[in-house]
Amino acid sequence: MNSHDLKTGTIVPASDSDATNDLLSDVLRFVQLKGDQVFELELQDGFDVLFEAGASSFHVVHSGKIVVSVAGAASFLAQAGDVLVFPHSAAYQLSEHRTDRRFPSPPVSSGGFPNATSAKVVHGAGNVAATTTSATFLFENREGVSSLLNFLPPVIHIPASDEAAGVIRQVSNFLLIETASPEPGATLMISRVIDILVIRSIRTWAKTMDAQRGWVGALADARISRVVAAMHRDPAKDWGLSELASLAGMSRSSLAERFIATVGEPALRYLQRWRMAMAADLLRNTNSQVQDVAHSIGYESEAAFSRAYKAMYGISPRDARSRSELFRNG
Repeated sequence: MNSHDLKTGTIVPASDSDATNDLLSDVLRFVQLKGDQVFELELQDGFDVLFEAGASSFHVVHSGKIVVSVAGAASFLAQAGDVLVFPHSAAYQLSEHRTDRRFPSPPVSSGGFPNATSAKVVHGAGNVAATTTSATFLFENREGVSSLLNFLPPVIHIPASDEAAGVIRQVSNFLLIETASPEPGATLMISRVIDILVIRSIRTWAKTMDAQRGWVGALADARISRVVAAMHRDPAKDWGLSELASLAGMSRSSLAERFIATVGEPALRYLQRWRMAMAADLLRNTNSQVQDVAHSIGYESEAAFSRAYKAMYGISPRDARSRSELFRNG
């Protein structure tokens, strides 16, 4: 009897502390997270402010209470000490009181800040009702990895009572220090601090989330995380279900069932999505020939790669390359 067909479905124990299995770092490195702008938000009596769709953003609430509304999530109350992260480019609303009016005027646009490092945004009139340290950030490879980012929620809310919120608040103090008295290297320092804050927030959410799908769901399962990380790091390998099952320490049938339950699709279909995401990134950000891109993700035939790429993105790799060159040169 093949050891992979044992009734338990488990061959060897999976280690939750496998140092080589840092799936979150793997994904975030690929999506190219970059900190952008820092601003202080002073919300006065009667505030009801819209942040337009654009860059992603986060807020560390220092004082007061804020009603948060964003499409795809129920409105909720954030209080002093809470951390809010909006990973997508969707508009969202911060208000003093709950309201049925979504997206009032005038909006606040992150592109309207006076400079690239710091600004102060004031909204409302009268006494200060709430304050935040806030920042915007970008996923520079968003176009190539939209299927990965879609698994993040509309808003990540980390309450003040969570230990991670305290760490994030402490780290956010460096943003204020760097923007108050900019010195050489301040822009890079600010970007790196924002990176740390966003990554810590996503990691905290991933540990405490309800059942999710995609690579995010894999974060909560040591065995599936090991399999997904292996596919991410060697996408050109001719992976088979038996080899992936060996990595997970599971039977083939158990891996197949657990992968679908955790990630939301079969393992090899997920691998195909990751390969195409990598190809889109290479076509956009490098001068690699289409044939070389195809080989780098496991395709021996450029024609087969082109068919698969067009089926997923609706455009041929060569046309994608041409558009990217126009974008870079325009």
